[in-house]
Amino acid sequence: MTNNPLLADPRPWCIGRLVMDRPARSGISYERYEYWGDKIDIAKDVSLGTFQHGVDVRESELRANKRILSIPLTDEMMKKGGNGLHKSDVPWLEQAVSPTPNSRLLIFKDLGRVDYSFTAEGYVLAGSTMLTMKSRVGGSEVQKFTQLTTDVHKNITYRDDWTVPTERGFCIPGALIGGPSRNSELAEQTIVLQSDRPSAFVIKMRDAVDVDQQSSLLKTLPDLRRQLRGQGSVRILREGKRQVAGMEAEEVLFSIREGGSQLYRFYLLAPGNPDSVAQPHTEIQLMLGDALTDADKDDGVKPEEVSSLVDEAGAIQAWDALLNSMRLRPGAM
Repeated sequence: MTNNPLLADPRPWCIGRLVMDRPARSGISYERYEYWGDKIDIAKDVSLGTFQHGVDVRESELRANKRILSIPLTDEMMKKGGNGLHKSDVPWLEQAVSPTPNSRLLIFKDLGRVDYSFTAEGYVLAGSTMLTMKSRVGGSEVQKFTQLTTDVHKNITYRDDWTVPTERGFCIPGALIGGPSRNSELAEQTIVLQSDRPSAFVIKMRDAVDVDQQSSLLKTLPDLRRQLRGQGSVRILREGKRQVAGMEAEEVLFSIREGGSQLYRFYLLAPGNPDSVAQPHTEIQLMLGDALTDADKDDGVKPEEVSSLVDEAGAIQAWDALLNSMRLRPGAM
């Protein structure tokens, strides 16, 4: 596409319900996903035997552990050093179901008071990708939660990381959570564009809410500039409104000079649409270059070794290309 090293060999990359052109040799240094309130942990290259053994062991633990109940303290108990806690014969495990042959939902309570909510742990094996999905469940919501989670588990399928599906659903590495959209979805990734230089493209998306419509990146400009002054001499390259993935957004682009180090810090905020997960609240940053730390100086690191790999034109080109490539994935909804 260009000679810009930050944009080399772009390939379609699915994140949440969006898709973008991500450089093939870039890496992921941080990621976080939530779906319908579940925090999702992902493990790759998991065999069926390993999955079944791990889940069976966890279920056995929850059956073996007994709940500690709180009971009213009497004067006699206090004289004997009692603390009002009593180990019961009731196991932690409240319910275990298998929505599919390769999934298990464990609902348990490890605290004895009746007003404590339950913890839900869902385990799903999609191909060789294992998802662990955790959330809290109110005591009166267990049956409804189980029914909805069963539907979610049935719609989780395997996908290769670089394969962009055409079916509706929410993309996470190694899997697609299909079926109808939910009112709560979160995806965050930090993409390292070049491993040998500070070059991070940070994406944070979550379901939009009404109060987000009052947010403005441009109104925080003085605070942003003040924060960045600690890194060097700050200059604004561009500020204003733009679009990303069909959404209205605001951006501000900073250049920072610190001695012989050149840094770029670019920011974007799109409030999103509370009525559709196709338009999530979106925050994006491009961070190129770093200032030398005292430790760097002690180690003899030179400013050019931590400076931005590209100049101002190259940084802006990379920013525009990455943002312009972001779009709603066809079929996602």
